[in-house]
Amino acid sequence: MAGPVSFRVLFGSEDDARKLTIKSGIPSSVDELAFEIKTFFGVTEQFRLQYKDVDFGNEFMNLLSISDIQDRSTLKVVYLPCEATTSAISSAPSTKDNCSTIPVTPSNVSCSSSSQEPSDSASVDSCSSNDTVILSSPDSRSCTWPKDFVVPRFSYCAEMQLQKGNDEFNASGTLLSLTPKLRSDILEGIAEEIIKYTAYPKDNQFEKVAEALIQTHPCLREKGTRTGCCGWKHYIKIKMMNFRTKLGRAGHPEVTVNSLKNKQKGQGKPAANIKKPRRAEVNFCPNHPRGETNDSLEVERVALLTEVKKKNNETVIKEKMQRTFSYRRQEILQEPMITEVRNRWPALFEIGEVNLEFMRITTVPLISKFIGQLDKYTDALMKVFRHKGGCAGQKIRTIMALTAKNEDINTRRDCILRCLSVYLNEDIETLVKEYVDTESVEAESLIAQTTMGIYVIRAEGAGPEEEPSDVGVVLEGVEVLQNLPSVTLGCVMLFGLIYALNLNYPKDLKCTFEAFQKILMELDTTKLSPKVQGLKIKMLQ
Repeated sequence: MAGPVSFRVLFGSEDDARKLTIKSGIPSSVDELAFEIKTFFGVTEQFRLQYKDVDFGNEFMNLLSISDIQDRSTLKVVYLPCEATTSAISSAPSTKDNCSTIPVTPSNVSCSSSSQEPSDSASVDSCSSNDTVILSSPDSRSCTWPKDFVVPRFSYCAEMQLQKGNDEFNASGTLLSLTPKLRSDILEGIAEEIIKYTAYPKDNQFEKVAEALIQTHPCLREKGTRTGCCGWKHYIKIKMMNFRTKLGRAGHPEVTVNSLKNKQKGQGKPAANIKKPRRAEVNFCPNHPRGETNDSLEVERVALLTEVKKKNNETVIKEKMQRTFSYRRQEILQEPMITEVRNRWPALFEIGEVNLEFMRITTVPLISKFIGQLDKYTDALMKVFRHKGGCAGQKIRTIMALTAKNEDINTRRDCILRCLSVYLNEDIETLVKEYVDTESVEAESLIAQTTMGIYVIRAEGAGPEEEPSDVGVVLEGVEVLQNLPSVTLGCVMLFGLIYALNLNYPKDLKCTFEAFQKILMELDTTKLSPKVQGLKIKMLQ
């Protein structure tokens, strides 16, 4: 077996250099190396790799062959825009050493570790080999909403007028007098750029787009408004409404899912129960892969029912689950019962597939991101918890006392999550129910009455600091996952299933799950509730 190797990885410039150690040696392909970097550092954007080429004075060159690097080589991560990744997915050849923008899941990747990596237990590995996914269609989105919206290039005529307007503004401060045609060209280009990320932008996203527009083209600023772009924000909102109408007529599934013919009984208005991304979903209702129809994907689904019964068949199952992703999402958005979903898609209720489905929807790895962030913020959270007073503070200290009796990493994580819930004035015990193995009949009866929850089975006489006999996830009275090693992984899997099945957060734990989403998973971090915002501020002080 090859010895461990280390790489110096640059993110943008020399100012952000990080160390990556891979215990199993140099990966066998560029795809596997990209996978290691993606999972270890929690990279969600698409990228290509470059290396220092000694033949050209150590200038950075694109890494196309793994043989070009060795132990202690310097690598550079170069982020790609969404349109570049979409093109690359559809056109890249499937050679083993091709520099892929979306790494293919390798079959023999082992988890990496270095001095920067948080300690992980063997049972809940924060570096899962399921943290990468081939998107089901070239039309699937591969990027979340950008931190800084980039205004696209408009038509040649529009760009020429804007350039002239910007020159006059810089020279004399004169604003451009817009013609209806120029305004229409600008709004059309903006709408086509927005749809790359979402069909239903939020108000703050409209604000960012309008601000980016007048920053890029200052001649478009408006007089008499607070921000200089209030009118543009309004125009863009109206344009997106009209643009969605055009997409609906063209059959775009993210829009047609809200058409009247797809409404349930009693929802006879177009605005009733709008189904749209609400928790930073990137691929909420994607198009089918090119050349596929509902009928052809139904054939794939039926074939999956046979494949899941075979042993050591994960690769085939993964491929078919990816291919049928769009078909499955359109079914899920019709809100079927959990038993029906489980009967039609049994493969979805496995740890690996929950992990993959979450990444298909959000482009963010589930297990590695959640566990890694939890470990990263553990010290900061404990510092915040120590200063909590009153009954909540006493309860937190009682929970944390369990870590003194057992130094197991799973016990520590479980306690942190329980304390997080208490700190937010919620009670995770309403979600996590514990039972004794000698009372199996009573436990089964109570589990069958559970709408959403996590059950923990302990041996008779076992303390809360001891390892449970079983941990599982329950939805609508159905045990959808069993034999999990810890409550933490149970929370991770429930969080992933909420996304995969388009469910609501538990009513009594909305702030806890918001903290999971916006602090640990860093999804839609622009607007936090007062409780979660207060926690985040104290964590980062």
